Amino acid sequence: MMNDEKILLPTGDYLRQLIGQTNVKAGELRSIIRNRGIFTGSDAKDVVGPIIIKTGLSPYEYTELRESYRTKEESPKSKTRSIKWGSENTLLESLPDVIDYDLLLNDQFGVCQLLNPPCFVAEGSNPDHIYMEFEIQRNDLINNWGKNTTVHKGRVEFKKSDDNMEVSLSLTHTAKETKDFGNKVADSMVKYFKDEGHIDKNEKMKTIKFSDFDNEGRVQFMNELTQKASHSILDFIDTKDIHFSPDNLVSNPPDDLAWMKDKIEDLKLKGKGLHSTFFVNDGKYHKYIQLFGVSCDYQFISNGYSGTCRILFEFSDKDDAIKGSELTLNISLIRLELNDIGISKTKAKKNILDSMEKFKMELYDRYKLTK
Repeated sequence: MMNDEKILLPTGDYLRQLIGQTNVKAGELRSIIRNRGIFTGSDAKDVVGPIIIKTGLSPYEYTELRESYRTKEESPKSKTRSIKWGSENTLLESLPDVIDYDLLLNDQFGVCQLLNPPCFVAEGSNPDHIYMEFEIQRNDLINNWGKNTTVHKGRVEFKKSDDNMEVSLSLTHTAKETKDFGNKVADSMVKYFKDEGHIDKNEKMKTIKFSDFDNEGRVQFMNELTQKASHSILDFIDTKDIHFSPDNLVSNPPDDLAWMKDKIEDLKLKGKGLHSTFFVNDGKYHKYIQLFGVSCDYQFISNGYSGTCRILFEFSDKDDAIKGSELTLNISLIRLELNDIGISKTKAKKNILDSMEKFKMELYDRYKLTK
């Protein structure tokens, strides 16, 4: 039982919004109805959710769901893509006249709302560099029914290359809602550009995905990207965290790794000089390791400002990694030790990530699998 805890069970609209929270997983809802002896042809939330909305939650079920719910406010994460451009038009003049952003948000549970109508604008006076910033308000009813809203920011940015032959797409998100909405906006824009002839219909978006590398190529890619950071304003200091797992599908691992096989599913190491450890520094081990993330410390120097920062390079959504989760970069810590131009930390972070783009794409082309 639940001792003497008094519980106000959500019903109706409150229950619908609770189930719509992104941190309430479909698997948790499926477990609830299966424990009742109910089975469905699909485990999707939009199938299982309405059943629970109609039948309600017991005090025990609600407590279990509440305890499993985890909300974590994240610092901005960024990922980039690129695609070839095929017309003489600028990005600004190629935009559609009307974009139905509420339709793209498509929140059937009524959990999220867009704050202020977003729109694309030119960066400075450059019509070939456009961006859209947006805010999504989320109703977090399970946290505190008295203070039950949080606001999350995101950004979608398109920029042409110097030769106007390619467009880079940058996506920044702070929560799953802003990531999903940013992806929908980006996909919608690329589809429109293709329909209007600005991008060839057969062109594929270039992304950096976990599945684009074999185990050896992925380790080499991440090692060079994090430690060399060529063309950027960064100087490598140290590796602080490594997230990896043994690949149990690869047989006959070396004796040094054999103890992990069938025992370790996920391993995160924290410390100093982790890039010099044997399983990272020695290439003979790379075939047997699935590398998911690396966190490193850097110094940075630019015109009018300098300091230190920590960047997490991560193939997010580890559970979906084999399906192709994208590489994201997250500056989790930043210190401005010199700031003669009064730059904000947000702008400094963006400049740091932008400075890494060229080298990141060079390494991707070098180490990706040929298909």
